[in-house]
Amino acid sequence: MAVTTIAGKGKGPIVDPALCRCCRSIKKCRLLTSEYEWMGQKEVYSEMLMDCFGLLLSNLDGDNKESCICATCVVRLRDAYAFRQQVLQCEEAFLNAKLQSKEEASSRIDVQVKTEPLADDSDMPMDHRDEPSDMDCNEDLKPPDIKDVKVASDYEGTKKLKRPRKAKVAGKRDLVNRMKKYREKLDHLIEPVKMLQRKEKSKPIMDHDTMIYMNAVTIVHNSYVCPFHNRISIYYCYYCRDQFTNPGELREHTLSHDPKELFESMMENKKIPKIDITRIDCRLCDVSIDSIDSFKKHISSVHGKQMHPVTNEFLKFKLTLENLVCTECGSVFPYFDALKKHMIDHFGTSTCDICGACFLEPNSLRTHIKSHSKIETDYPCEVCGKNLKSKYSKYLHVATVHEKKPTVNCYKCEASFLSYALRNKHLIEVHADKRTFACKLCDKVYNRRKTLMEHNRRIHLKIYRHQCDLCDQRFYLPSRLKEHMATHTGERNFRCEFCDKSYPRLQSLQEHIRSHSNERRYKCDLCNSAFTQNGSLKNHMKSHHQGYELDTSFG
Repeated sequence: MAVTTIAGKGKGPIVDPALCRCCRSIKKCRLLTSEYEWMGQKEVYSEMLMDCFGLLLSNLDGDNKESCICATCVVRLRDAYAFRQQVLQCEEAFLNAKLQSKEEASSRIDVQVKTEPLADDSDMPMDHRDEPSDMDCNEDLKPPDIKDVKVASDYEGTKKLKRPRKAKVAGKRDLVNRMKKYREKLDHLIEPVKMLQRKEKSKPIMDHDTMIYMNAVTIVHNSYVCPFHNRISIYYCYYCRDQFTNPGELREHTLSHDPKELFESMMENKKIPKIDITRIDCRLCDVSIDSIDSFKKHISSVHGKQMHPVTNEFLKFKLTLENLVCTECGSVFPYFDALKKHMIDHFGTSTCDICGACFLEPNSLRTHIKSHSKIETDYPCEVCGKNLKSKYSKYLHVATVHEKKPTVNCYKCEASFLSYALRNKHLIEVHADKRTFACKLCDKVYNRRKTLMEHNRRIHLKIYRHQCDLCDQRFYLPSRLKEHMATHTGERNFRCEFCDKSYPRLQSLQEHIRSHSNERRYKCDLCNSAFTQNGSLKNHMKSHHQGYELDTSFG
């Protein structure tokens, strides 16, 4: 038995493998008697089964492998428990409304009931005992006393009196008429109470997610926080999807949009919005505010906006061009993707019971769980054996690499191409399409958006993910890291095909090969000597032209 605990999350133990007591499946499970946390609330599954269904499971103190529940059954139990809570709340509201209506009705209606002595009934002639008198007609809105009716019937039974059938029918008809009028008057008096009760029932009961959504809308509408999207380390405007690498330009651009017109319609369902809180401040007054909690107190107390008692409406960032700092713990990260992955440690609530991976949104968890159920993830190419991720990727690979079929079509004519780069070149040269993407941080211009993104990540954002294990150097491409490792190991994997020389880097080999072609690219500006390699030129400058600096622009 392997029991693993998710460290630092407070999620509780996971037993693998174990028997689920609810569906008898054997897989990774949670303990029925342990305490877990979900959506900010504590839950014990054995107590939830008892409260919801009245089920007291046996042998829960024995072997952990036999006292468990799987993730699928946990989801179904949560739904049933939430439905039970909803029914109890509705029943409580119903009983309170009933009690209130009865108290109000009793305070407004004072029913007086007169009891006639039975002796008078014996002195009355037999034919007129059941006929309504003038007094009865005036008091037709007063209900009869059921107790006296019973006593009168017992009295008549003891004397064995037989009333005429017509008199009995007339008495019953009179009793029904009195009750109808009494009921109409009572309904008229309690109608305002019923209307109030209907209004209370029409008010929707907000769940936790709805309250978070309402808070997020109120904060964005009334503050200067900057919502945004991201892909890799490129920031996108939340409203028009324009892209930026400079957070300052993103914030300035976002101010051109009205959040009251766009934010609610653009907000993605069940996804935690990302916001930049470099500037918060209130839009309704001139007060400067530096935290979301302070803004929530200000907007509710000063401006009367409703804020629900929930937290963590956003993933909060302070975007800068240099290193990024976590707003929760102060940790520093070199690029945005690393910081975003770190935020799972603070706000990750969706945990995979199979491998323990944690995610920010339930949708991401569902996508991850599908990866565990895939039987075959690779589609090998029959020609070269390369593994592809899908049948469509395999088809494109075979068509473009092996069969040389053009699969990228021009949307302005009937031409087809092997790649998007060739199509873009065709659009520029043939259709005079101005496909230029200028860098906003320097004067570089590219004809492909992807090339511009690579430029921004490499030059301006300096996203070097591949770090050497033996020194502090970092590289943008894994191939560069592999070449660098040769400097530590002494390996020379790049060998010249014309001689026996070998080099640790491909670039060094390429420079050496030029010596065999007699291509003298490196020229001396002082004596017009030319060399095949840059190193030879440097040696020439040291030996023949001491005191002069070498122009590094050669080549």
